[in-house]
Amino acid sequence: MSTVFMKLLESAPARYDRGMQLLTWKNHLKLLQEIVSRYIAEHDRILEIGVGTATLAILCAKKGAQVTGFDISLKMLEVARQKVVEAQLMDRIDLQEMSVVEMDTHVPDQSYDKIVATLVFSELSKDEQQFALIQCYRILKPGGKLIIGDEVKPASQLKKVAPYLLRIPLTLITYLVAQVTTTPLKSIDKKLVEVGFKIESVSKYFLDSLKLIVATKDA
Repeated sequence: MSTVFMKLLESAPARYDRGMQLLTWKNHLKLLQEIVSRYIAEHDRILEIGVGTATLAILCAKKGAQVTGFDISLKMLEVARQKVVEAQLMDRIDLQEMSVVEMDTHVPDQSYDKIVATLVFSELSKDEQQFALIQCYRILKPGGKLIIGDEVKPASQLKKVAPYLLRIPLTLITYLVAQVTTTPLKSIDKKLVEVGFKIESVSKYFLDSLKLIVATKDA
């Protein structure tokens, strides 16, 4: 059943995005919309880690931001490029094939106002997470913001049940598309502070299984 569902998602960009919304009860789109409405401003220079199908990049660009997005998955980038062309935002969105571990050699110091990453850090190993956070701090301009939206383990046992059941097809889809596995984040707030960020706000969604963290680099 999951394989059939995956084929349906791969057959058209809209199906993939709708499928992801179905698996998260529309909370993923809600999270993206909140990021754009609350934290993205016109003329922002934004770096998106793990641009995926460019849903967030397009929302940011439509608000007037200039977006550079990278992803390690060619399948994701193919879908993303098609969506960017359809939205006629080629002049505002630059898509690149790149991995997190290349950030140190491919992205200049203090070159972005905001960095966004949704459902990405949960795909990284602990060492990769630490490396990415250090690079994000380096890349952001003084006063810049790192915005992370990702899955976490709910504290309540009751709230863990539904997200756990939905993680099964979601994990399968993530692996089939990007050949990576996901693990809910642990202590990401603490890791941000250790690198030098100041936590500005934390919001939770979908039975506390999705968390939106906004962290600021000192001006």
